[in-house]
Amino acid sequence: MKTQIRCLLLILILYAGNTYNALGQTIDSTSIKIINVSFLSDGFAVKGWLFVPSDTMNKKLPAIVMAPGFSGTKECNYQFFAANFSKEGFAVLLFDYPNFGESSGSVKYEVDPWQQIQAYRDGISYLESRDDIDFNRIGVWGGSYSGGHALVVSAIDRRVKCLVSMTPFISGSYYIKNLPDKTKSFLFQQFNADRLSRIKGKEPVTIPVATNDSRQFSAISGSHAWDFIESFKGYAPSFKNLVTLKSLEMQLEYEPGLYVQNIGAIPKLFIIAKQDEMVPEQLILDAFNIASEPKKLIYLEGYHFSPYMEKLSEASKQALDWFKNNL
Repeated sequence: MKTQIRCLLLILILYAGNTYNALGQTIDSTSIKIINVSFLSDGFAVKGWLFVPSDTMNKKLPAIVMAPGFSGTKECNYQFFAANFSKEGFAVLLFDYPNFGESSGSVKYEVDPWQQIQAYRDGISYLESRDDIDFNRIGVWGGSYSGGHALVVSAIDRRVKCLVSMTPFISGSYYIKNLPDKTKSFLFQQFNADRLSRIKGKEPVTIPVATNDSRQFSAISGSHAWDFIESFKGYAPSFKNLVTLKSLEMQLEYEPGLYVQNIGAIPKLFIIAKQDEMVPEQLILDAFNIASEPKKLIYLEGYHFSPYMEKLSEASKQALDWFKNNL
């Protein structure tokens, strides 16, 4: 039955009507309902929030599936995108990946891009199971690492009818090719040592996602990554600044840009940060140029994480307008 995997546990009451983050973003819980949900993906319990308008007038709702970037959890400012979409009439499923946040998993803090993509697809199936969702009107949103996932999901899952990909990760091999030989050698030595250690039954090596100490090795470098983590500090209790070393290895082997040519004739919005210091503009432009029509490219001022921080309102509005006009 459709209701078998529907887990409507409770409506979250968020700070007596409004929730804020450090950037002043707010969720008005009088205009939306936020429901705890759970669905299975790869045998693991994936926990998420389903955002729905307070007054649905008993209509089937168009829906958006979205998830955090890389090692993020649903509280890492992504809830503000979801709330903005929902108050304009969309059901929005925002979930924690397996191994992160409230979801279960096999290896804690391991970022497996293909496991995360499967969770996106199972999230679509979860929405299909619900009586209040128009399953012919399902879109996907992704940002940064999940911006790459959104491209892949849209290419391999024909249930997706509309796409927003914001500052997307495009190519792992690009970074390998552009690393200094000394750094490349160091990385491969670390990957191989970790693999051997795991074969012997030891715990996976873990590293920080980001750091403000230039002497410390981390998965993501640069001060803006640290600023992003600081922006939701205290608002994302399930987030840990930690990933397995294998997560970085899998990231460098991941090539979502190769899938863009296989995305069908669905509306596609690409959002670029003008001063993106992590994903080169040309990589995203190349992906956009390969994509079929209909499509649109938008530039926002700021760095890679700006659309999730100080430019969140603008980025959210651009994505919302795209979904409203095309889904």
